[in-house]
Parts: sequence; structure tokens; C-alpha cells
Amino acid sequence: MRIIFTKVIVSVVFILLFAGWGAVGHKIINTNITVCFPSSMDFPLSTWNSFLIAHASDPDNRKGSDPTESPRHFIDIDAYPEFVANGYINQSYNANVTLHTSAWVIAQGTLPWAIVLWEDSLKRAFQQGNWSLAMQLSADLGHYVGDGHQPLHCTQNYDGALTGQSGVHSRYETKLVEAYQTSIVYTNDKASYVSNISNYVFNFIYLTNKYVDSVLSGDKVATAYAGKNSGTTYLAKYWEICGNQTILLMKTASKSTADLIYTAWVDAGSPDPNAVQLTLTAFLEGYTNTLGTAMNYAPSAVTVELHGANSPYALIESKTGSLSTAGIGTFNFTTAVNGTPYYIVVKTWNTIETWSKTAQSFTSGSLSYDFTSAQTQAYGNNLTQIGTKWCIYSGDINQDGYINLSDYNLINNDSYNLVHGAVVTDLTGDLYTNLTDDNIVNNNSYIVILKHTPILGN
Repeated sequence: MRIIFTKVIVSVVFILLFAGWGAVGHKIINTNITVCFPSSMDFPLSTWNSFLIAHASDPDNRKGSDPTESPRHFIDIDAYPEFVANGYINQSYNANVTLHTSAWVIAQGTLPWAIVLWEDSLKRAFQQGNWSLAMQLSADLGHYVGDGHQPLHCTQNYDGALTGQSGVHSRYETKLVEAYQTSIVYTNDKASYVSNISNYVFNFIYLTNKYVDSVLSGDKVATAYAGKNSGTTYLAKYWEICGNQTILLMKTASKSTADLIYTAWVDAGSPDPNAVQLTLTAFLEGYTNTLGTAMNYAPSAVTVELHGANSPYALIESKTGSLSTAGIGTFNFTTAVNGTPYYIVVKTWNTIETWSKTAQSFTSGSLSYDFTSAQTQAYGNNLTQIGTKWCIYSGDINQDGYINLSDYNLINNDSYNLVHGAVVTDLTGDLYTNLTDDNIVNNNSYIVILKHTPILGN
């Protein structure tokens, strides 16, 4: 069990003494991550590599300001009676809390669960196209995985107190690594997909714990050989004993981190890192509640097109995705580029095609556009107001650019025949075609709603 200090002055000491592999070791591990990325991960490798190296020790630097940070860096796995008895523990954090209490589990460290959580957060960052966050989470992940491959971060005898070797933690991970950093050179295989993240993480924690005895034994032998536990003779003997395993552990840490980053990327749908992202806000008239505060359902098939800013306003790229009930959706484009203006066009199978008022440009890979904030956000002011929100007109069933008698007849027939389910004549998303849908088309047909585009000049 470790006491997690919160006072600032003691936290600084904790950081200096127990900072994973030390700044040098963590940089070595993070330096060798991107070389494991397969060619399918078309990442800007120089940018990623530089960032991972520069931010390799960020988690250590957070310890002084975040009281929850320190437990993420270790797990005294051999403090668990069930590990001593069986060689493994329950992988569920909640199950261990039930068995041992929350305070006890936190005191033993939460490293494996932190790694699992960070991998999941990384997947979501990839899904959202948030590449800056993805790099930060990956740098953090490299640090935590590195800690998971440092034997003295996986044992209750983390600083040799139980074997009369006080200070061994910093002697091994900092002084030894700094002295022989130029000897820590390795190559790795390409990253592979991990089918079970939790198993993968706990397995390398268990394996790392097996190296504890050799780290402690190496320190004892080197101390006896040199007559003290410091100096070049001591370090040379210690490296002779533990150098190869130290290189192997760091090599495995780099590869394991790459495996987890690759897995998060694959599970996120393998997004293109060179894509630009549009954050769109739009309400569909039929889906919107009577107060205009939200949509009653989340539209699942919304197509967003980017068109050139000048005649003939050619289609550049099209993506289909969903909107939340708050009307927000993200769409990633791989053909569009920063600094070039594009008209934003929103389509669904039963709403009027709606264009942005003007062409918009991506900056630093992102663009936000809100159709709901004002009628003038749409070309030709082609929006209808519900409450405080401006909504895209519903009712163009046959997608001819008009809401008229043809659309009314389609809805009227389905309403008469009690058609239900996911059908084009259901304008409200409630899976029924009825009088409510009928009224929407009737009203929009009466006021002659049609699409407005720069192509038509209307």
C-alpha cells in the first residue's frame, strides 16, 4: 500500500522519486511508438512522433495539481491476496472495490484501469475527429503503458523497503536508465489489433511483476560488487545484470502502446487523419418539438454535401451521418481542404434540399455551421421558425425540390392505409404516417416551399 500525498511539497518529492521510467525512459518509449504504426495508419508521423516525445511525461507533471493522478501510475499487484494465490485478480474495478473497499484499491494503484479508460477515450477522440486530443491521449497512454512495464510500478515493494533496499526505485528507473540511455536501442514489429483490451493490459502487468525479483537482486549484487549503491562501478554491474531485460521491457512498452493506439483507431472506424471536420447544427421541421428546444428523435440518415463556391457549384464531396436530438452532428471530409470555401448542403429523404447562405471555409481542419440560429443562415432564407430555432422544411417526399400536391398525395395515401415503420412519408420520426405528417405537407405546399440554390439563382 502506498500513501498518496496531497500536500504540494510532498507531491513534488513523490514525482521526483517515483516518476515511472523517469523523463529519459519515458521519452525513449514514446520515441519508438510511431515506428510501429502500420502503413494503413496514414498519420503525419513526424508530427505525431514529436508530440509523443514532447509530452511523454505529462502525466507525471499532473501529479502536483491533480490528486487523482498518482494512483494511475502503479498497481501493487502482489498486495492482492488472490494474485498471490492464483496469479491473477478480477479485472473488474467495481468487483475489487466490493471485495477490498474503494480506499484500499486506490491505495494499491489503478494503473490497469487507467490504461483501459484512456484507450476507450482515445477511440472516442478518433471517432470525433479530434486529432489534437487523440495525440495527447496517445502520449498519456505511452506513459501509463510504460509504467505498466516498469517492474517496480507493479509491486508493493516498489522502493525496496521490504528488502532493505530503500531508494532502489530511482536507482533503477532513473540513474541506471540515464547512465545507459545510448545503449537502449531497439526495433519493433508493426502494431497488431487487440481483441480484448482488459486481458491484454492485465497480462502485461502480470508479466512485468515477474521481473521484480531480478531488479531487486541486480541492485543487491551490484551494491555488493561496488561496495555501495551508487557510482559508475555500481551502475555498470547493475546494467550488466539488468540491461537486457530493461531494453526488452521498454521495447515491449512501445509496441504495446502502438497496439492500443492502433486498436482504438480501428474500433473508431479507421478515420482519415488528413480529413477536415464539419460540426453541423440543424433541426428538421417534422422532428422538432413544439417549443423548438430539441428534436423528438435523432435523425440517423442526414447527407451533407460540399459544393464549390463558384458556378457550376460542383459537388466536391458527400457524407452521410446522424444528428443528435440537439441537432448536432460531425461529418469528416477527406477531399475538402483548409482555406477553400464550400457551400454546405443538407439533404434527407423527405426534407427540402437546403444550402448555406454563403460558402464557408475550414480552418485548421475544422468548421462549425449552425442553420438554427437565424433564417439568414440558409440560402434564400429557406428555413421555418419553431420557437427560437430555425428549421429545415419537411415534406419533399419525392425529392423534386418542391413541396406540393404530389408529396401531399403520397402522405395522404400512406396515412389512409395506416402505413407505419421507417418510411419516407413519416416526417416526424415517430414511425407512423398520420394526420400530423399530412398537416406539415399541406401547410408547406400552401405557401409554395421549394429549394433555393445559387445554381437556380433563386
